[in-house]
Amino acid sequence: MRVVRLLKKSVILGAIRVGWLIKPGLVTRMFTWYLKSEGAQIDGMPNYLSAKIWFDGTDYSLIRLGEGCTISSNVRILTHDAAINTAAKELGLRFERPEIRVKPVSIGRYSFVGTGSIIMPGADIGPGCIIGAGSVVRGKIPPLSIVVGSPGQIVGSVTEYVAKLYPDQVRAG
Repeated sequence: MRVVRLLKKSVILGAIRVGWLIKPGLVTRMFTWYLKSEGAQIDGMPNYLSAKIWFDGTDYSLIRLGEGCTISSNVRILTHDAAINTAAKELGLRFERPEIRVKPVSIGRYSFVGTGSIIMPGADIGPGCIIGAGSVVRGKIPPLSIVVGSPGQIVGSVTEYVAKLYPDQVRAG
């Protein structure tokens, strides 16, 4: 069964990597199908999933993507962290079995994750957020937040940003 799963993964992910040459929307649909088939929780259909996203395969059921979200190229979505295994050795600690922190990741509906961002284990990005390119996101991000930097910091509100760009189209309040 493991061989079949690895074969499926290599064929599907290989097709996704070249699919963007043909039709980017096809990549999003294929990626969505693959992630769902591996246990990811996907509400509706993402707006766009780049062919160059790296999803941590520790346990796909720990990944939740909201309706209409966009995830740009070279984004890494991590659900596990095994760094303590190496660093603890400096303190003389040795673990019988690898000490691995595993936490779910959630990207809210209609949120945008910019290119090169890293979504850390336990990140919970609310609906309608903008994650700036190259950001490192961890923890809970409130809805309609704009996050940039490493570590990611909330620098603004999507509501205010949109109101500045489109003052005649956004209702107050």
